[in-house]
Amino acid sequence: MSYDFNNADHQQNGFDLIPAGTIVPLVMTIRPGGSGEGGWLKASNNSDAEMLDCEFVVESGPYAKRKLWQFMVLSGGKLNDKGDSVAGNISRSTLRAILESARTIMPDDMSDAAIRARIINGWQDFCGIVFLAKIGVEKDKTGLYSDKNKIATVITPDMKDYSDGGQSANAKLTTTATSGSPQDAAPAPKWGGTPSSSSSAPAAAPTAAMPPAQSQPQSSPTPAWAR
Repeated sequence: MSYDFNNADHQQNGFDLIPAGTIVPLVMTIRPGGSGEGGWLKASNNSDAEMLDCEFVVESGPYAKRKLWQFMVLSGGKLNDKGDSVAGNISRSTLRAILESARTIMPDDMSDAAIRARIINGWQDFCGIVFLAKIGVEKDKTGLYSDKNKIATVITPDMKDYSDGGQSANAKLTTTATSGSPQDAAPAPKWGGTPSSSSSAPAAAPTAAMPPAQSQPQSSPTPAWAR
């Protein structure tokens, strides 16, 4: 029997990486790994580490719907002199920044409202949360895989790029080439997200009883890009 592929769609070309330094709004989702409370964590195959398997989708702008993936180790692995997981401390710092970006909380704000806004009822609170981030590029040192995008920095309300959603930084990035020659400017991303702190657990995740979601106080005005 013969098969005719003339009517099949053309092969899709791969995406170029999002340029390092680009600021975009990201929607976060945790892909459950079946480990830890509620099955939200993923266990490492090579160590005692447990981590969050995170997917981030660009919410709007010229890179809308582009995805990146990143593990956030919460426990295990290399320990510091206090016996704490080194990678776990870094991940918790990043997760705190994500909450502060999404909920418009200044990092040094320790008011009751800000403290409550940094508390989650479970890992499902990060599913659907929208925050601002600067994108980086992780180089593959083995030569076996392609380079990939990663979160370089979470943009929090104390940073100058937060108020306009990074449009000023992106405009500068897209109008100057590496050599310094002008380039056609790409439209700056328009942050259209609404701060969100909770969503239902993914269908694939084991469910666990969680206390009612808390209200989400904000301790500084919501910038225009997040309204």
